[in-house]
Amino acid sequence: MIPVPWKKEISAMRIGVIVFIAAVMLTSCAHLDINKKISALKRVQPGDSQEVVFNTMGPPDLRNDITDQRFVVYYQTKAGKSSGTPVTPALCTPIAFENGQVVAVGDDLTEPWTREEEERERRAEIAERERRQAEMGEAARQQAEAERQKKIEALEKEVKPVPASNAVLNLKLYRQLLDLDPDNSRYQKKVAVYEERLARQKKARQERAVRIAKEKHRQAWEQAREARNKKLRQYTGNGTAEMAAHDMGNGSLYVWVKNVSRQILTTHPDHFTLVDSNNNRATCKISDSLDSVLEPGSISHGKIEYSKEIEPKELIFQNKGSGRISKSFH
Repeated sequence: MIPVPWKKEISAMRIGVIVFIAAVMLTSCAHLDINKKISALKRVQPGDSQEVVFNTMGPPDLRNDITDQRFVVYYQTKAGKSSGTPVTPALCTPIAFENGQVVAVGDDLTEPWTREEEERERRAEIAERERRQAEMGEAARQQAEAERQKKIEALEKEVKPVPASNAVLNLKLYRQLLDLDPDNSRYQKKVAVYEERLARQKKARQERAVRIAKEKHRQAWEQAREARNKKLRQYTGNGTAEMAAHDMGNGSLYVWVKNVSRQILTTHPDHFTLVDSNNNRATCKISDSLDSVLEPGSISHGKIEYSKEIEPKELIFQNKGSGRISKSFH
């Protein structure tokens, strides 16, 4: 009869032997499968279809799908350290498929294909973003165009009843229309016409304002004539000759020149100069009666006529014998 301790040792030994045998059998099977795959790989060539490869090699140990048309399958061709070692791409030979056909055997195209796909997706995103931006831009352009047309219609409706005589409003509205449609020849012509008309109207208003101002000034000048004549009619001079004047209005003066010296003096129309308010010498018609020879105490007198548009500033009498004397109108 075998002792109990020995029975336990014998059982343990049997289990160990069984495990060892099983491991050897598994390892042998694994090596056999790997060898079959290595042998089958020799028959796989670029251009083979997916169906042919799978019929030759059997189902892959691993698969990596890159896109719908590109994927890489892996067949284990190297044994792991133990029978329980998981299958990884490092223990396999890759076969790359594109459009259902083999394009590479032994070269793992996962990384370059992944980069290509990422680049394709990046470009697709850029293209999609640009497309959306273009659509938004086109939508904005169409909206702006619709608003522009709406403004044009409103301005056309507003300008239609405006009379042609209202150059200011017509020019304002047609300028707005031209801003909205710069190439419109009708708007260009309208703007040119009303700019010219407005310029003429402005010039006419300015000329009228000048005429009114001159008329007011002339009226004021005429109204001040009485007070001015009180001063003009007083004889003033230089001790040799004295002069007095009377503003008769409407471009006429009457002048007196008196000899207050003890010598004989002469007067002549050429000795008289009328200066206007702009300090210009005025063209005058001078009476021949001012062509005289004056004894001491004698007076020469006569009429001086000039344009009624002129405002006299100063009347000057001057010759060698008498010297210079003048009458100011201001």
